Amino acid sequence: MEPDSDPAGAPADLDEWLDYTKDLEPEPQRRFDTLFGVALLLGVATLVGLIALWPGGGFREPVEELSALGVPSEFYAATVTEVVIGPCEGLVTVECATVDFELTAGPDSGYVFTQEFGDSPTTPAFEIGQRVVLSYVSSNATVREIIDRPCDFDDTQICRALSLVLDTTGDPQYLEYELFPGETGPEFFVGARVIAEFFEGEEGEPEVINVSGLNPQRQYQFADFQRRQTLLWLVIAFGIVVVALGGWRGAAALGGLIASVGVLLVFVLPAILDGHSPVMVAVVGAATIAFVALYTAHGFSRMTTVALIGTLAALILTALLSFLVVGIAEFTGFVTEESALLTLFDDIDVRGLLLAGIVLGAAGAIDDVTVTQASAVWELRAANPELTSAELFSRGLRIGRDHIASTVNTLLLAYAGAALPLLVLFVLSEQSLGTVANSEVVAVEIVRTLVGSIGLVAAVPFTTWMAAIASTPRIRVPAATDIT
Repeated sequence: MEPDSDPAGAPADLDEWLDYTKDLEPEPQRRFDTLFGVALLLGVATLVGLIALWPGGGFREPVEELSALGVPSEFYAATVTEVVIGPCEGLVTVECATVDFELTAGPDSGYVFTQEFGDSPTTPAFEIGQRVVLSYVSSNATVREIIDRPCDFDDTQICRALSLVLDTTGDPQYLEYELFPGETGPEFFVGARVIAEFFEGEEGEPEVINVSGLNPQRQYQFADFQRRQTLLWLVIAFGIVVVALGGWRGAAALGGLIASVGVLLVFVLPAILDGHSPVMVAVVGAATIAFVALYTAHGFSRMTTVALIGTLAALILTALLSFLVVGIAEFTGFVTEESALLTLFDDIDVRGLLLAGIVLGAAGAIDDVTVTQASAVWELRAANPELTSAELFSRGLRIGRDHIASTVNTLLLAYAGAALPLLVLFVLSEQSLGTVANSEVVAVEIVRTLVGSIGLVAAVPFTTWMAAIASTPRIRVPAATDIT
């Protein structure tokens, strides 16, 4: 029996069926509203975390403890004007390179600073015209008085001692430093500005290691070659490539990248320096980055929301696992010179920094996996609207298995590449594989790789499952050819 037709020739039953299905369209939308509701709750939790952990206005002034140990905080541009190879000063049997640097910026612009470099594999190769960066150590104390008194090493002799007052933001701190023979130069006089190197003694009082006058030859040191122009051109090339391939989506991704850097500089690092838990700061910072980067790069959509929820769930799992494993493995966190310097600050949790590094290191890879999985499921749905949620999940998971295999390998190679010089050193020392793996500096990288990979693996089925459900209407509308 032929179906009834309207004057335009369309089957009457088809019109009735389409009218019926229009009433069903809001129901899937209500499910998607639930999805956005979950994202909204997570967003509120992230915002609360940001407010609670936000650093105070003066989280750290210029750090006196580091400057007291000679760690510079100021750097100025200079140019190599002369390079002379010859015997070292005071050791004529050894060859040195004497390099003249003319300062092109800073308080001593135009001054020519000379530094001698011994002949060794670590000595840079200098050429006339090279642009470099010199570190600068500024004064931090004033000579209050010069005292003649019995020497500490021999009370039968008379030595000169400097009474100093340190630059502090609170109450003045007074130090005393005994001059060695030959140090009574014209730079030491009452009221002179000097550089005092000191450390905190057992009773909390500063003890002076050395005092230098304001002689530019002592205040400047070669720090590194100038690479800013190279980096600038590389950044420009990167931006052009991303925008050329991705169009407006690529430009949005660059905006998300800039926002991520901003979160790290404005929130994560200052909050850690403010004494907050590095792990909590890392989780809240990574969640903030996920919200900003995902919605900026991919727009406000159901697919992006699914990827976001999957990312945050995997981040929480990674943080919990890293906290558990780092505790069981008894890591101290002191695996680099930088970590050792942080012992100067009582309110910085070095072990917590290790945990925070694991979370932040895995965040980018998790973001990549969740977006790929959500996008793959949506493309499968667009290619074949007849697929059920179970079929979408099964096919999406197959894509995820291939992706996860390459991503885990990427994590391993990234961490191994960063530690390659150390691994070479271990091989040269002929230590066994077990001994090398057991050392904290290598074990930390192993934990980073494995914990991060577990977070990645967990993100795949969870995100794929959510995407399969969210992209499938509750009632599938049959194709017109199915209606008879």
